[in-house]
Amino acid sequence: MSRMLDLVDALLVAGRKQQQLGRESEALRIFKRLASFGDLPADVAEETQARLAEIQVRRGHYAKARRHLAAALAHQPRSSRYHALMGGALAADDRRGDRERALEHYRLAIDLDGDDPSCLSEYGLLAVRMGETEKGFAALRQAVELSPDKPELVTRLLDALCEEGREDEARQVLRLAVFQNPRDSRFQRLYSDWRFHELRRHQQSKMRDMTTASGTSGPRILPFVHMMDENRESRVGVSRKIVRRDPPAPHPFKPRHGRLGQRRSAP
Repeated sequence: MSRMLDLVDALLVAGRKQQQLGRESEALRIFKRLASFGDLPADVAEETQARLAEIQVRRGHYAKARRHLAAALAHQPRSSRYHALMGGALAADDRRGDRERALEHYRLAIDLDGDDPSCLSEYGLLAVRMGETEKGFAALRQAVELSPDKPELVTRLLDALCEEGREDEARQVLRLAVFQNPRDSRFQRLYSDWRFHELRRHQQSKMRDMTTASGTSGPRILPFVHMMDENRESRVGVSRKIVRRDPPAPHPFKPRHGRLGQRRSAP
């Protein structure tokens, strides 16, 4: 039994190290081997399922991640972190039923730990998109207030404001964020990207207005201008331009010994 426990501990330590180093394929292989053991201590089984879920979420395998999270929640049903991960795995599939369940898990996570800015921000953006704008914006703003130095939280608030057509308010939020983080290049980059997309939106809006005013939905084609022929010019009384044909001017250099190119005869 002790040899089995030593093997479990060694695999758990190795899996943690590989995941920390970013070697997710190797970490996934180790944690899958751990999960295949029948009798694992409860804390080891919970951590194994949670780490497997994290790796699968990053890989975009949300169905597998949800299965691992369900097993982790069976060990620890009051973990705000597991509920938040489950909410993200459900919302990422972009199905209506999953989004409703995602909101439920986000609410449970916030009830258990209301000071997690990332969870508040993810819940707020999803709530706005699901029509719960008042609750959503309150959560988004609270997340930014808790961690004003995280650009991803500001980005989610900006996305929600723009989706609701509140661009002036979004501009104020962005200016405040840049003012609070004047030396952070991430916020300078965020402001530059925002200005670029703002100008692009204005150009597209202006082009739509011009198309609506012209009454055409497709591209505008300019008419060709035809050249006037001689008969038409004479009919409309247009006088043609008179071109003088003068003889060529004499060459400015006059050779002293006959013509140019003629060899001089020997004496």
